Amino acid sequence: MSRIATSARWMAVSAAALAAAALTAGCAGGGYGYGYEGGGYGSSGGPMSNREAARQAHEQRLEDRVMAALRADPRVGAQGLRVTSEGDGTVMISGTPANGIEGRTLALRIAQGVWGVRKVVNNMTMN
Repeated sequence: MSRIATSARWMAVSAAALAAAALTAGCAGGGYGYGYEGGGYGSSGGPMSNREAARQAHEQRLEDRVMAALRADPRVGAQGLRVTSEGDGTVMISGTPANGIEGRTLALRIAQGVWGVRKVVNNMTMN
């Protein structure tokens, strides 16, 4: 191999290594990663807190939709029930339905049919 080809290959390898180092340097932190408390995206009021607020609002709307659907059917007896969103489309129904086993069965079926619900966790008790 000629000296020029060896030199060109060495320059190409060096350039690739330098580019890789430059790309990964941004991943090292320096105040811009998750969880950094002093001016990054952490709890200092930056984009992370806005994202968390949006997630909480989404979860609250999901809880409200499920509860409204349960109250819309008088056979459920929803006054003794509580709906909690656990994230990622999972809702937990707890409490005691006024109409016993029939109310529990209906509550689970109705909640599963609400838009945005992927999974329903049954934490209801019977009298």
